[in-house]
Amino acid sequence: MEPLTLAVVLFALSFLHGMVVEQWRERLAQARSGPGEGTAASYDSLTIIVPTRNAAGTLIPLLQDLHAQDLPKERVEVLVVDDHSEDDTAAVVHSMGLKWPELRCISNDGVGKKAAITTGVTHASGEVILLTDADARCGVSRASTVLKWMNAQGMDMALAAVRTEGDGLLGRIQEEEQAGLTGMAIGSALQGRPFLANGANMAFTRKAFAEVRGYQGDPYASGDDVFLVQRMKRAGKRIGYVVSTEAVVSVAAERTWGMAIQQRLRWAGKMRGVRGMTPWVGSLGLALPWALLLGTWQIAPRLFMEERTLEPFALLLLSWLLWCVPAVRLVREVKAFLSQRHSNFVAFLGLVLFSLYAPLIALLSWVVRPQWKGRKT
Repeated sequence: MEPLTLAVVLFALSFLHGMVVEQWRERLAQARSGPGEGTAASYDSLTIIVPTRNAAGTLIPLLQDLHAQDLPKERVEVLVVDDHSEDDTAAVVHSMGLKWPELRCISNDGVGKKAAITTGVTHASGEVILLTDADARCGVSRASTVLKWMNAQGMDMALAAVRTEGDGLLGRIQEEEQAGLTGMAIGSALQGRPFLANGANMAFTRKAFAEVRGYQGDPYASGDDVFLVQRMKRAGKRIGYVVSTEAVVSVAAERTWGMAIQQRLRWAGKMRGVRGMTPWVGSLGLALPWALLLGTWQIAPRLFMEERTLEPFALLLLSWLLWCVPAVRLVREVKAFLSQRHSNFVAFLGLVLFSLYAPLIALLSWVVRPQWKGRKT
């Protein structure tokens, strides 16, 4: 391909990519003002479901956070669904439940997180189900904020943000990655095209869950979040995003490189089951920096060797800027929303590293099935 033609193609792809990412950032910035006035629904009660397996070491701080919610106690039920734990998970819950009648520990009727969520929904009394991972932390207004946004916008399903907190190089890389994914999730949801979600922080109505038949017929062990979003979307349910810091939950970054890789293999593996254009769009996004690198390899050496190479080189430079600048701006907007530290240089470095390892993780996920809590995912 001629240098100018190649440069034009790369510029067009980068321009499209940059435009989409910038639109996500603008949607997030606009939505931070609040859910708007009015009541499109009247959900009043809420059940918080915590699927757990071997979580005795992290449950107590989370349950303390849930006990401190600013909604009246009788309106907030907490169900810890024990997925056949081999530690003191059940004992921890029973102990705290002695002085907290709205807290119950129930056994998973099946095996795995999806079965645990289904078991919790079956036993729930609240109109709205709010999911929380057993290692998360949250503020006192999380439940009331989710209800407020769902009522104001008439949501059948509400997605919310997860803040990753870590130390050192590994922790910071995970923070940057999570911020970028959160920006994608918020922006796409606010455009009416949700495709990413985090099971540590999402809500839906019991009625909507029943109408889409929950996870029935779902062959994948993981993906309790994105597959449920898919079902809700196909069924025409109203899916929104709670763009409020009060609804954010925090989780600790993985402590070792091995654990971080295992986690990402699980995330990538579930994308095999996602239908529609989303996987293809994601693949194009991962391929773009590699295409730019290949184009640079072909065009740059000709700059001083051939005539009329200035135009393709200028287009190539603009393409690189269109790839990285909107992404860094999106991460900065998300970090401001999450009240996290931000550095443009660190965000750029995180983007480069993600572009290097994400395609490898995606390929490995086709052949590697990582373990989680002692089980294959």
